[in-house]
Amino acid sequence: MLAPTYIETGGHVRVYDDAVRTHEAFPLGTYRVGFSPKEGFSLIRIEDLTIGAERVYGGRDKKVAKIFQSYARSERSLGVMLSGDKGIGKSLFLRMVAEEAREQGLPVVVVTADDDGVVDFLDSLDECLIIFDEFEKIFPAGRRGTADGLNRQNQFLSLFDGLSSAKRIYCLSVNDMSDVSTYLVSRPGRFHYHLRFDYPGPDEVRQYLVDQVPGADPEEIENVALFSRRARLNYDHLRAIAFELRQPDSLFSEIVDDLNIRTIEPSTYRIEARFPDGKVWSDEVELNLFERGDVGRTFELRNSTRSIFASFVPRDLIFEPDGSIFVPIDRLDLLGDDDEEPEIYPTSVRLTLVGQSADGFDLWRPAEIRSR
Repeated sequence: MLAPTYIETGGHVRVYDDAVRTHEAFPLGTYRVGFSPKEGFSLIRIEDLTIGAERVYGGRDKKVAKIFQSYARSERSLGVMLSGDKGIGKSLFLRMVAEEAREQGLPVVVVTADDDGVVDFLDSLDECLIIFDEFEKIFPAGRRGTADGLNRQNQFLSLFDGLSSAKRIYCLSVNDMSDVSTYLVSRPGRFHYHLRFDYPGPDEVRQYLVDQVPGADPEEIENVALFSRRARLNYDHLRAIAFELRQPDSLFSEIVDDLNIRTIEPSTYRIEARFPDGKVWSDEVELNLFERGDVGRTFELRNSTRSIFASFVPRDLIFEPDGSIFVPIDRLDLLGDDDEEPEIYPTSVRLTLVGQSADGFDLWRPAEIRSR
């Protein structure tokens, strides 16, 4: 018969078998926060979060290094928020951060449920990395999704302030920033870093497909890159496209008709009109570049008291190597408020799909953490 072990805490004595182990420090590993009404909170060991042999794009390894360099220099906890649509690499980045944390001797704790008292439990932990994936779904902000309107995110404000006795890294991912508490947005005291993930640009699309489908027809890869300038392709889309391109004689024109990725909804584009004197007018417009035939489109670009009205046919667009789209204008009117036609017209008009970046994402870093 196994000899019992008696553990007393908070005036309660519990009896365990001799498989019980005690640790003087937080044991290295990956844990999920568990809760039961009977036993309360606990840490449940789970499989380590890793990236395995998966290739990482967009220079994200440098961003991971920057996070841990800043954490080492800081005397307080460090918050990192990841935002962007689904399928563009936030979860992969979380796994990269978790992998590096273990390399540096930090246990990893994953929070997957909203249980009363979870904040106090997390604040009782020693130094570690705490991860919240899809934070706004687990903890609704109250504007929508909860009948009583309670904001479940605000319970973390004191924890994220970083003033706990134990120093930690808090890393959370968000799909929809409109569902995040205003007390967490633009608050560098709580989240020092806000990494915004964009959709892969044409160069990144090419590199991904060359890596994943080395035997693919270069012309078909170029067709995918061309398509990525009209529609936003995330890594889930690219993974499905790569799977199909591995089939002999695959044609992207046929693949895209069958896969559940094609969009015919208008997308947002950044439009820039450049003038001979170097001035640039810019704005964002919604356009549908999947229109076929001779159906023309007209948009207005306004600056101060003047406006440009430009008409073009989507099938005539020219896709430049730098990722921008040159707009061949059928008709262009540049008028002032007095309806008199100015003499100077722009030398070029270009479009760029909003939310697409060759670097993958930008890092905003306020100057709060300095060398000591």
